[in-house]
Amino acid sequence: MKNNIKIVIGILAASMAFSCTKLDEKVYSSVAAANFFRNEQEVMLNVGRTYSQLRQIMNRWGAGSMSLVTSGECIIPFRETNLWWDNGTWIDLYKHNFNSNNPAIGGGWSFCFDGISICNQVLYQVQSSPVQFAKKESIISEIKILRAFYYYKAIDWFGNIPITTDFKDTKIPPQKTRAEVFQFIEKEINENAAKLDPFTTAENYGRVTQAMAYTMLAKLYLNANAWTGVAKWDEAAKAAEAVISMGHYTLSPDYFSNFAVQNESSNENIFVVPYDKVNTGGWDDGLILHCWSLHFLSSQTFGFIAFTWDGYAGTESLYNSYDKKDKRINTWLEGPQVTASGEPLMLAPGRQLTYRPHVKSLYNLGADVALLDDGVRFKKYEFEKTLKDGESMSNDWVEFRYADVLMIKAEALMRKNGAATAEVLALVNQVRSRAYGGSTNDYTASTLTTDEFLAELGREFAWENHRRQDLIRFNKWNNAWFEKPAGDDHLKLFPIPNWVLDVSPQLKQNSGY
Repeated sequence: MKNNIKIVIGILAASMAFSCTKLDEKVYSSVAAANFFRNEQEVMLNVGRTYSQLRQIMNRWGAGSMSLVTSGECIIPFRETNLWWDNGTWIDLYKHNFNSNNPAIGGGWSFCFDGISICNQVLYQVQSSPVQFAKKESIISEIKILRAFYYYKAIDWFGNIPITTDFKDTKIPPQKTRAEVFQFIEKEINENAAKLDPFTTAENYGRVTQAMAYTMLAKLYLNANAWTGVAKWDEAAKAAEAVISMGHYTLSPDYFSNFAVQNESSNENIFVVPYDKVNTGGWDDGLILHCWSLHFLSSQTFGFIAFTWDGYAGTESLYNSYDKKDKRINTWLEGPQVTASGEPLMLAPGRQLTYRPHVKSLYNLGADVALLDDGVRFKKYEFEKTLKDGESMSNDWVEFRYADVLMIKAEALMRKNGAATAEVLALVNQVRSRAYGGSTNDYTASTLTTDEFLAELGREFAWENHRRQDLIRFNKWNNAWFEKPAGDDHLKLFPIPNWVLDVSPQLKQNSGY
């Protein structure tokens, strides 16, 4: 049952790819939507289109890099042999040199608003269909919550954006303030969450649930002060508690089991984007973290057939924030590298491939150019053997998990009370004790400072598209870090892409751009 949504997404992706490239086809006949959606199965096949768009969440030329490369936890240096220049795209993102022509920022806008448009179309079709079945109203709410998720990403990245909900309305929608968008998302969740299935089951795997909706609401409230200037700590804690009180989700005893090749059985993962090397492959639509990060010689360690690209690496500051006893340090591949049988992997005679925390430079030439093996490499997600070029990993991307819910409630209570209370410590230490295999490294009221809370979030949620929001919330986003200068407040929002402004002249560019 859990593979059903992967298969639906794969079928839809193939049909959509064809329809998007063959725009000159002659239409010999047409079928009205009312006649096509004749039963629940046909309706659900169409609803699958709204989920197919989610696979773009890890497209490196868009949503996959928007939060990651900008967050100080990931670096893509210009490397020896002239690797990873790409017209400065990744250097600009890392240094917060944002501009409205950056292709990754444009891809992030497309991820959000293509998703919103698809949801609006499918919502119109479902509501217009005369077919009736028991879960029709629930499915309508499901689409609205998924649409709210695309808006949740858009409000984070772009702030002041258009709101459109009517597929029949052909007018270009007006721009709304960030506060207005916040209220819209909040209203959509509150009006629709109760109509969803409570939590993840084999039958609804990969789809939105009440637990997903309340987790999103908790994150919305947690960021309310940063996004609207109005703190909502009580509301954040209450929304998180709605998930906790379900009694369904738990912390997995093994942190890394949440990111295994077959991670469908995780009872910690609340909302995932399903991937599969057979049904959801492709360079742009697949999950290809191995290609992003590893040097091609590492294929001899993990058994890949695919060529990997030696790009994305963890930053030295993030890696050095881990205690050596912290099991989560195994998120990173570090040190001299060997084949599966233990033979050294050699970059050249006398030079073994050695992933080191230190990166010489972000962009430099000559003696200071970053080396091919500078930077620790990401291996939180288990690597599947025999992956070929163009094949996706089969791990499902984890967007929300139960550890996040616990930390949201803890942070909200800590901010409200101004200190790490006993309840805050109990919540945070649930997460921390797993990392250490016991309570010997638990926080106390004196050791869980604000800065330490932020550092713990960095270790627990490394490369989970978590850090951007955290740094903004903790007033660290504009700080200088390695090869990145201090920045201004306007950089908390990305610029609206130029091509969007060209077709929507009533939209106003975000301040400072």
